[in-house]
Amino acid sequence: MMTVWRIIVALGIGGLVYSAVALYEAKIETRELTRALDRLEARQGAIKREIAALDTEWSYLNSAEHLYYLIGLHSDVLQLQERVPDSFARLSELPPRGAGSEAQEGR
Repeated sequence: MMTVWRIIVALGIGGLVYSAVALYEAKIETRELTRALDRLEARQGAIKREIAALDTEWSYLNSAEHLYYLIGLHSDVLQLQERVPDSFARLSELPPRGAGSEAQEGR
């Protein structure tokens, strides 16, 4: 009877040791994953800041003042003309909706 108890105790101790080792490995893996997550979150923050800076730059580059400056700077090359109401097509000049190439050939 004593040997059965020794086997049960030995199995219990073996299970305890196995559980402790598995728990330690899980702890190590969790720490590594936490560090990887921290690195990804830091990278995400850097990318968000970069996107915000690019949005700011894009807003500046598309501002009316900057575009007028560029037009003035390159007006000799661009040869832009001022828009007047006559520079747009009239509704009667447009082909009917859904008309394919037949409407365009008649022009």
